[in-house]
Amino acid sequence: MKATAQRIYKSWKEDAYDELDGAPKLTQSRVRNTFVGDIEGESWEEYLMMYRSDDSCSFIGLERIIGKLGERSGSFVVQGIGTYENGMAHASLTIIPGSGTGDLIGIRGQGEYVAPKGQYSTVTLDYEFN
Repeated sequence: MKATAQRIYKSWKEDAYDELDGAPKLTQSRVRNTFVGDIEGESWEEYLMMYRSDDSCSFIGLERIIGKLGERSGSFVVQGIGTYENGMAHASLTIIPGSGTGDLIGIRGQGEYVAPKGQYSTVTLDYEFN
Protein backbone atom coordinates (compact mmCIF):
# COMPACT_ATOMS: atom_id res chain seq x y z
CA MET A 1 0.00 0.00 0.00
CA LYS A 2 1.08 3.57 -0.55
CA ALA A 3 0.39 6.72 1.48
CA THR A 4 1.17 10.35 0.68
CA ALA A 5 0.69 13.20 3.13
CA GLN A 6 1.75 16.73 3.80
CA ARG A 7 3.59 17.17 7.11
CA ILE A 8 3.16 20.69 8.51
CA TYR A 9 5.62 21.88 11.16
CA LYS A 10 3.91 23.17 14.33
CA SER A 11 7.09 23.87 16.29
CA TRP A 12 10.84 23.47 15.82
CA LYS A 13 13.35 23.91 18.64
CA GLU A 14 17.00 23.45 17.72
CA ASP A 15 20.02 23.73 20.02
CA ALA A 16 23.72 23.29 19.34
CA TYR A 17 25.40 20.74 21.57
CA ASP A 18 28.91 20.83 20.07
CA GLU A 19 30.64 23.75 18.34
CA LEU A 20 34.38 23.67 17.67
CA ASP A 21 36.30 26.29 15.69
CA GLY A 22 36.85 25.04 12.15
CA ALA A 23 34.61 21.96 12.64
CA PRO A 24 31.01 21.22 11.65
CA LYS A 25 28.38 22.27 14.22
CA LEU A 26 26.29 19.52 15.86
CA THR A 27 22.69 20.25 16.85
CA GLN A 28 19.62 18.50 18.25
CA SER A 29 16.12 19.45 17.10
CA ARG A 30 12.74 18.70 18.67
CA VAL A 31 9.87 19.03 16.20
CA ARG A 32 6.08 18.72 16.39
CA ASN A 33 4.07 18.17 13.20
CA THR A 34 0.55 17.77 11.89
CA PHE A 35 -0.17 15.35 9.02
CA VAL A 36 -2.84 15.89 6.33
CA GLY A 37 -3.60 13.41 3.55
CA ASP A 38 -3.43 9.60 3.61
CA ILE A 39 -1.86 10.05 7.06
CA GLU A 40 -3.99 12.14 9.46
CA GLY A 41 -2.63 13.04 12.88
CA GLU A 42 0.38 14.38 14.71
CA SER A 43 4.00 13.47 15.23
CA TRP A 44 6.89 14.18 17.56
CA GLU A 45 10.39 13.83 16.20
CA GLU A 46 13.98 14.42 17.19
CA TYR A 47 16.88 15.07 14.83
CA LEU A 48 20.63 15.01 15.31
CA MET A 49 22.17 17.29 12.69
CA MET A 50 25.65 18.17 11.46
CA TYR A 51 26.01 21.55 9.72
CA ARG A 52 28.84 22.23 7.30
CA SER A 53 30.33 25.70 6.74
CA ASP A 54 28.12 26.15 3.62
CA ASP A 55 24.95 25.62 5.78
CA SER A 56 24.22 22.24 4.22
CA CYS A 57 23.67 19.48 6.74
CA SER A 58 23.31 15.75 7.25
CA PHE A 59 20.80 14.41 9.77
CA ILE A 60 19.27 11.35 11.39
CA GLY A 61 15.94 11.29 13.21
CA LEU A 62 13.21 9.31 14.89
CA GLU A 63 9.55 10.28 14.56
CA ARG A 64 6.46 8.83 16.26
CA ILE A 65 3.36 9.33 14.10
CA ILE A 66 0.03 9.08 15.95
CA GLY A 67 -3.32 9.07 14.17
CA LYS A 68 -4.84 7.37 11.14
CA LEU A 69 -3.15 5.70 8.20
CA GLY A 70 -5.92 5.03 5.72
CA GLU A 71 -8.71 3.43 7.77
CA ARG A 72 -6.41 2.21 10.56
CA SER A 73 -5.67 4.07 13.80
CA GLY A 74 -2.68 3.85 16.10
CA SER A 75 0.94 4.92 16.03
CA PHE A 76 4.27 3.86 14.54
CA VAL A 77 7.88 5.08 14.53
CA VAL A 78 9.86 6.12 11.47
CA GLN A 79 13.64 6.45 11.22
CA GLY A 80 14.93 9.07 8.80
CA ILE A 81 18.38 9.65 7.30
CA GLY A 82 18.91 12.61 5.03
CA THR A 83 20.56 15.80 3.88
CA TYR A 84 19.70 19.47 3.51
CA GLU A 85 21.30 21.29 0.56
CA ASN A 86 20.38 24.31 -1.57
CA GLY A 87 17.17 24.97 0.36
CA MET A 88 15.82 21.41 0.11
CA ALA A 89 15.79 18.51 2.58
CA HIS A 90 15.58 14.90 1.34
CA ALA A 91 15.35 11.89 3.64
CA SER A 92 14.86 8.16 3.25
CA LEU A 93 12.48 6.68 5.80
CA THR A 94 12.15 3.25 7.36
CA ILE A 95 9.14 2.23 9.43
CA ILE A 96 10.73 0.50 12.42
CA PRO A 97 9.43 -3.07 12.74
CA GLY A 98 7.68 -3.68 16.06
CA SER A 99 6.82 0.01 16.58
CA GLY A 100 3.15 -0.15 15.52
CA THR A 101 0.30 0.18 18.04
CA GLY A 102 -3.47 -0.21 17.81
CA ASP A 103 -4.66 -1.10 14.29
CA LEU A 104 -1.10 -0.44 13.03
CA ILE A 105 0.53 -3.40 14.81
CA GLY A 106 2.68 -5.29 12.31
CA ILE A 107 3.31 -2.31 10.02
CA ARG A 108 6.58 -2.16 8.12
CA GLY A 109 7.83 -0.31 5.08
CA GLN A 110 9.98 2.36 3.48
CA GLY A 111 9.50 5.85 2.17
CA GLU A 112 10.91 9.31 1.78
CA TYR A 113 10.20 12.94 2.34
CA VAL A 114 11.04 16.08 0.44
CA ALA A 115 10.96 19.41 2.24
CA PRO A 116 11.59 22.78 0.64
CA LYS A 117 12.78 25.38 3.15
CA GLY A 118 9.65 26.47 4.98
CA GLN A 119 6.84 24.96 6.98
CA TYR A 120 5.93 21.65 5.34
CA SER A 121 7.22 18.46 3.75
CA THR A 122 5.70 15.83 1.48
CA VAL A 123 5.93 12.32 2.94
CA THR A 124 5.47 9.15 0.87
CA LEU A 125 5.34 5.69 2.48
CA ASP A 126 5.11 2.23 0.91
CA TYR A 127 3.89 -0.06 3.68
CA GLU A 128 2.43 -3.47 4.49
CA PHE A 129 1.39 -5.49 7.51
CA ASN A 130 2.77 -8.79 8.78
